Amino acid sequence: MRIALLSDIHDHEDALAWALTEIATHSIDYIFALGDYCAPFTITQLATAGLPTFAVWGNNDADKTAMVQHAHAHNIRFSFAPHDFGEITMSSETYFLTHYPQLAEHAATTGTYAAVFHGHTHRTRNEKIGTTPILNPGAIMPHTDTPSTFAIFDTDTATAHHITRHEI
Repeated sequence: MRIALLSDIHDHEDALAWALTEIATHSIDYIFALGDYCAPFTITQLATAGLPTFAVWGNNDADKTAMVQHAHAHNIRFSFAPHDFGEITMSSETYFLTHYPQLAEHAATTGTYAAVFHGHTHRTRNEKIGTTPILNPGAIMPHTDTPSTFAIFDTDTATAHHITRHEI
């Protein structure tokens, strides 16, 4: 299975459109969204991918009730974790998702997850803690010193690669 990992969209419609176009070309099975969407219209745009989506909240997410309503209005397979983290089991492997690196690092040290994913720092990460892969896809929102990025995680090989938007 291939999972697109997105984080830190921060209402950047153009950058999210780029990421969704890229996702459509990579045979993605799921989207894991790692927080900081900001406004409900971002969730509407993300939901239009039509892929099963599992999401966690970030520290910059405002009207969560409206976000959940927007997600379900456009994609019945879009769900949010009820806490600052979420666990999802697919094909007998359990994955840990959070926006927060400290929670991710703690989860990875347990050695009980197939992989751990987080956002928040706007910086890509692809390493291991013990034997557990820990990944940050970077940020969809570009900064002056970091371009838009997301990651694709392959559950069969437990490897990821980052995709970067190169401005013209």
